[in-house]
Amino acid sequence: MTLKNPEKNKKTPQKRFRGKNILVTGCAGFIGWKVSQLLLEMNKNVIGLDNINNYYDPALKRWRLASLKRYSNFSFHKVDIGNYKKLKKIFEENRTDAVINLAARAGVRASVEDPWVYLDTNVKGTLNLLECSKDYRVKKLILASTSSLYASLDMHHWTCPSGRLP
Repeated sequence: MTLKNPEKNKKTPQKRFRGKNILVTGCAGFIGWKVSQLLLEMNKNVIGLDNINNYYDPALKRWRLASLKRYSNFSFHKVDIGNYKKLKKIFEENRTDAVINLAARAGVRASVEDPWVYLDTNVKGTLNLLECSKDYRVKKLILASTSSLYASLDMHHWTCPSGRLP
């Protein structure tokens, strides 16, 4: 005997996000640049943040920023999300409906060599964004993480007694 699920055929109403002001961190990186560009083309106001570090070629980041600055609904702030005071000031000065956190230090090998800079951006920076989002009542936050959070952790500590990853 097969039981029919009456809920199966019901369409779930999808809510469209109607927010207009989106803060995008890592806006000069490849993914952040493309996300910002798509949001701008959707007529959203993008508040772009990036620290323009030299892990990747800063000239390429400046080129990406120049292409975003052609949009009148784009504003840019050169800031590291690890700097709480500067980040808080941006939230104070800009109404923000959503945050898309794409800022991250990449590169596992480099994270082993200098873990503190990775801790500042990938962990402390994310915490700063969460705190500002809470304080300024931002209801949407998307976090795209990085494998560099794990640095050189021995992954066998992350397995179940069966030896498999959870």
